Amino acid sequence: MIKTINVAGIELDNYTVRETIMSVEKEMSDNAFHTIEEVNMDTLMMAETDSVIREALETVEHTVIAEKGILDAVGAGNYQRNHEIEHHDFFYEMMKRIERNRKTLFLIGDTTENTGLMYDRIRELYPKCEITGTAALEECRMATDAVVNEINSLSPDVILSVLPSPDQEHFLMENREKLSAGLWYGMGKMELEKPLGRISGCIRNMIRTHKLEKQVNQYSGKQDEG
Repeated sequence: MIKTINVAGIELDNYTVRETIMSVEKEMSDNAFHTIEEVNMDTLMMAETDSVIREALETVEHTVIAEKGILDAVGAGNYQRNHEIEHHDFFYEMMKRIERNRKTLFLIGDTTENTGLMYDRIRELYPKCEITGTAALEECRMATDAVVNEINSLSPDVILSVLPSPDQEHFLMENREKLSAGLWYGMGKMELEKPLGRISGCIRNMIRTHKLEKQVNQYSGKQDEG
C-alpha cells in the first residue's frame, strides 16, 4: 500500500489507522506539541487559493485522509483504507486511546451549537473522557487570544478542533506557537454535518471528486511543462 500520496503538490499520509495511532501514542509521551489534521476534499480544494491552508497541511505532523474521494482522485484506493475512511475509524480509535490513557481534552468549535453537539457525542460515547473546557469562536470572533489563554490555563493533553476549514487551519497557524497542550487534533466539521440523502450525497461526492481530479491533473500538467 502506498504510504504517502501527492494531491496537487500536497503530500498526504496514507497510513492505516493502526499505524497512525501507534505513532501518535508514542509521540504523546515526550511532552512536546504535536499536530494531526483530518483532510477532506473541500479543504484540499481551498488550499489551491489559500496559502495558510496549504502551509498548515504541509507542516502538520500527521494528515489523516477523511474522504475516500481523495484516494479515488489519485488512483490509490483499496478496500482496507476505503473501509477505514467511510466508517471514520480514526476518530473513534483516537478517542478510545484518549479515554483509556486518561488524557484531558479541550474542545473548540465554530458555533455554540456545533461545539455542544460534539461535546454531547463525546460524553455519550466516551463517558470516562475528561473534557476540561470548550470554546466556540463565534463568541469571540475578534478575540481568539481569549481562547488561547483559556486553553493554556487548563493545559489539556489534547485540543480537539471541530472548526471547519479555513477557520481551523488559520487558527492553528496563528496560534500554534502559543498553545500549551500535547496534541492538536484538527478533526474538522465532518462529524457534525447532517447526513445527506443517499442519492444526493453520492451525486455531491461524485462532483467534488471530479473537481479534485481536475485540480490534480492541472497540477500534473504544470509540472510536466516545467
